[in-house]
Amino acid sequence: MPISNFDFKLIDRFLGYNSARDKTSLDPRYLIRGSKNVFRKESGTMSIRPGLKRRGSADSTSAGVKSAFVWENSAGNTRHVRVANSIFQVESDIVTSGTYVWYNLQSSLTSTRYVFDAWWDDVDKKDVLLFVRGDSNLFRWEGGIGKIASTTATTVVLNATVASLGFDTTSGTVLINGTSYTYSGTSGSTLTGVSGDPTGEAVDSVVLSAVTTSASTPNATFENDFLKIINNQVYIGSYGSRAMYISEDDDYLDYTVPSPRAPGDPEFLVFDSLLRGIGVKGGQAHISAGDSDWYSVEFKQITVSTTLTEQTIVSRVNAAGQEAAMGHEYITNYGDNIVYLSRGKQLKILGEFTNLEGKNFATLSLPIKTELKNETFVPVQADTSDGEVKAIKGRIYINAVTNGKTYIFETREFIDESGQLVAERFWQPPQIWGISNIVVLSGEEHGHSIANPQVYQLWDTDQYFDDNPSDDIMPYDAVMRMAYRHSEKRNELLNFDLMYLEGYMSPGTELKARVYYNYQGSSSLQEVIINDPEANKSAKFYTGFMAPGIGDSSLGDNPLGEGLTDNEILQEQLPKFRKMAGVPQIDCFEYALQVYSEIADSQWEILLLGANAVQSKREPVFLRT
Repeated sequence: MPISNFDFKLIDRFLGYNSARDKTSLDPRYLIRGSKNVFRKESGTMSIRPGLKRRGSADSTSAGVKSAFVWENSAGNTRHVRVANSIFQVESDIVTSGTYVWYNLQSSLTSTRYVFDAWWDDVDKKDVLLFVRGDSNLFRWEGGIGKIASTTATTVVLNATVASLGFDTTSGTVLINGTSYTYSGTSGSTLTGVSGDPTGEAVDSVVLSAVTTSASTPNATFENDFLKIINNQVYIGSYGSRAMYISEDDDYLDYTVPSPRAPGDPEFLVFDSLLRGIGVKGGQAHISAGDSDWYSVEFKQITVSTTLTEQTIVSRVNAAGQEAAMGHEYITNYGDNIVYLSRGKQLKILGEFTNLEGKNFATLSLPIKTELKNETFVPVQADTSDGEVKAIKGRIYINAVTNGKTYIFETREFIDESGQLVAERFWQPPQIWGISNIVVLSGEEHGHSIANPQVYQLWDTDQYFDDNPSDDIMPYDAVMRMAYRHSEKRNELLNFDLMYLEGYMSPGTELKARVYYNYQGSSSLQEVIINDPEANKSAKFYTGFMAPGIGDSSLGDNPLGEGLTDNEILQEQLPKFRKMAGVPQIDCFEYALQVYSEIADSQWEILLLGANAVQSKREPVFLRT
């Protein structure tokens, strides 16, 4: 018989994602393991994620992206580089604005795990890109990209000045359609003294700066696995060594340590364990090594007699076992704090905290501790990287390449009614993106594919299917699985015959729900259709006029600080829906609700949901033995 009550136990505030706590004793406002491809929006709703939107032309080559970097150089140019399919490339839309094409800088690579950073060349008054790849070479790229306006046997005239396009203004080497040409001087937009007759190259051909290789730098037997540039000194480390080389601050090729050392001179350091990576805090290098070691490197200026010298102070930062970094790509900065994935497969933060003295370590990943520990993260190897940690805006991303998952730790700060700054921190459910590296292009996060040489926009794509290299529309499962609910007395039976959902949805969306009666649906697992136009089973939709524009409403009603965002405007374009769905009345001690979609173009957000659960009149006498 129906319960005939409308006193629903509604969840109207979602606390994030938690896969570590027992799902039957967790606050029911949490999402639990099994949730994927949904996220908590700033509006407070739980929403299906946007679809991946491909950038550039399709490339179905079975070769994922190993390394990627975005360099905003001093000439005001954005240089987006990657390593995929054993090729080092740069992306540019120089031929047709808005149409991005990849151009080769190095080919037939045997080492593909590149690590990049930008260094200021005070002689040329510009920054350049330095990088290493696990061998004894140190590479430099000027970043020049231009087009041929005209040629003679010894000159190449470019489409803009040599300096503005990023080329070396004194001399260098360029690549045109795969052929190398050297030049010995420049004048305005002209490369002069060109060696190798370029007159066979067509007008509008793309001209690229060639990569410069400094072999056996800093040492012929040293494998340069990672680098970091701090105060314009290049720090170079190797996963197979306890040593670290530090360059002169105005010469990235000088690693000879003088005696005495003056400020900015090269330095050579040896640590107690094999190196793992480099972070920066307070402008100082922090070196991770071994299983649990972290060191800070401080340069202190002192005067000896009348000579200004610099003393190097290396201090150990106390850490527990397995608190060293997994590798260099797993270290990033969140503000002035170092955030990293530890050898124990946990997201850690190295920082100062108000209730502790000095630098300390804190774990950010307790809500997903077990899930992270079960992931495969390849630690330090010369030519293999199986993930990264990247902080962008208020999010910290952990890419787990083996399973194609991305974990997201989010911080949202706001001013409360009393004027206090409040920070809310939570985990989003995992996103199944299949990406290896995240970069920011035109202010938007983009991910490089683990399967093909492709890059995809991640958020705000206005589509609800994933692009792929075959140009087919790819649907994805989006699952919102809530923690179990039970009576205040856990030994009491519950039952209900209705579930209620409210939110926003496109009318064509096929949205379903599941009800788990008792743990894992051990008593019953019921499917519920929330909206299915083809089956003629629809939710109740509410739609009307669009949201008011700023000219149509007073500032008192729509204050500027709380005006409509792009996301809110997008939400306003979706009809609101309500659904009260009948479900079988089954006695249970606990129940869990799930909302999910499986087809392309499913667009939905859940504002609240719940069931009209009450205590059953039946006593659980069957538990007695």
